[in-house]
Amino acid sequence: MKENKWLQEIPLLVVMGAPFVVYLCLRSQLPPTLPSHYTIGADGKWIANAYMSPQGSVCAMLIASLIVYAAMSIPRFINPRKPGADRQIKAIGPTLYIMKVALVLLFTGIPIYEMLVGAGKLSAGGSSILAYIGGAGLLVLLNIFIYRVYAIMYKYADEKPLARKSYVVIWASTHVITSIGPLCILLAGIHVNPERMIAQFVLVFLAITGNLLYNVRPNRYLGIRTPWTLRNDMVWRKTHRLGGILFFVFGTLGFIATLVSTGYQSRYIMLTVLVIITLIPIIYSFVLYRKLIHQA
Repeated sequence: MKENKWLQEIPLLVVMGAPFVVYLCLRSQLPPTLPSHYTIGADGKWIANAYMSPQGSVCAMLIASLIVYAAMSIPRFINPRKPGADRQIKAIGPTLYIMKVALVLLFTGIPIYEMLVGAGKLSAGGSSILAYIGGAGLLVLLNIFIYRVYAIMYKYADEKPLARKSYVVIWASTHVITSIGPLCILLAGIHVNPERMIAQFVLVFLAITGNLLYNVRPNRYLGIRTPWTLRNDMVWRKTHRLGGILFFVFGTLGFIATLVSTGYQSRYIMLTVLVIITLIPIIYSFVLYRKLIHQA
C-alpha cells in the first residue's frame, strides 16, 4: 500500500492556526503590545527588549512556521533521479518530520504563551525557567537531527564525498558550531561574550574545513556546490583548491583579529570573512567554466 504522506501533515497545519484562534478568543483582554524579543541581562535573567502588536506577533510566528514547514517538507515530496538520493530522502524522512514538529510547536507556542500572559491567564514568573528548559531541549534535539542527517547522507551516498575520517571532522565541527550560539546565550548570565565566542568558533571551523576541501570529491550535498562545479569535474577540483586556501587563510586571520577586537567588531569580522570566501569561489567557478566552454 502506498504511503499517504499528506495525512501526517494535517495536524501540523491545524496547529499553525492555533495562535489565531487564541487571539480571537482573547482579543479584548490583550494589551496593545506583547514582548517579541528577549535578551539576557547582566544578572542572568531574561528581559524583553522589543515589542510587537498581538496581531504582528501571531503573523510573524506563522511566517516562521511556514518557512520551517516548507524547508523540511520539500525533500520528502520530491522524486530524485539517483537511487542513492532516493534512499537518503526515505531514510531521513522520519528525522525531518520530528524536527519539523518540534520547531512548528515552538513557533506556535511562543505567541500563545505571550498572549496568555498578556491577558493575565498565566503568570510571567516562569518565563525564564521555560526559556532555559526550551532552549536546552531544542539544543539536544538539534544535535540529534545533525547526527542523523550526517550519518544517513554518508551511509546512502553512491559516491563518498570524503574519506570517513575527514567527514567525521566536519561532522563533529558542525555539532560544535551549531551548539555554540544557543550555549553562549544560555551562559550569558555568567558574563560570557556570545558575539566574540560564536565568531571565533565559526572562523576556526572555516580554517579546519579549508584543510579538507582539497579532498572533497564531486557530490551534491557537501562542498562548494555551484551550478558550474557540478557540471564539470575540473571546475570542481580547481574551485575547491582555491576555496581550501581561502577558507584556511581568512578563517585563521579572522580568528586572530577577533582576539584583539570587541564582541561587536568580531561579528563584522566574521561576516566579512563569510562574504569573501563565499563570493570569490562562486565567481571563480563561473569564470573558469565559461573559459573551458569557450575552449571546447
